[in-house]
Amino acid sequence: MHDMKYKFDWKRWLLFLIVSAGLLVLTRSFLMSLGIMMLLLLIDRLLAEWEKKRNEG
Repeated sequence: MHDMKYKFDWKRWLLFLIVSAGLLVLTRSFLMSLGIMMLLLLIDRLLAEWEKKRNEG
């Protein structure tokens, strides 16, 4: 088993759910909304990694 600690942030996922529902309403296209959400999740992850590196060193 992997011994990784992962904090599940309910507030962040609720915000992502609201944003994805809004995108679905605005674009009326599931695939476009999915693509935009994937980009937003990628940016969120990259910013989290950058902040972690910045705080360590």
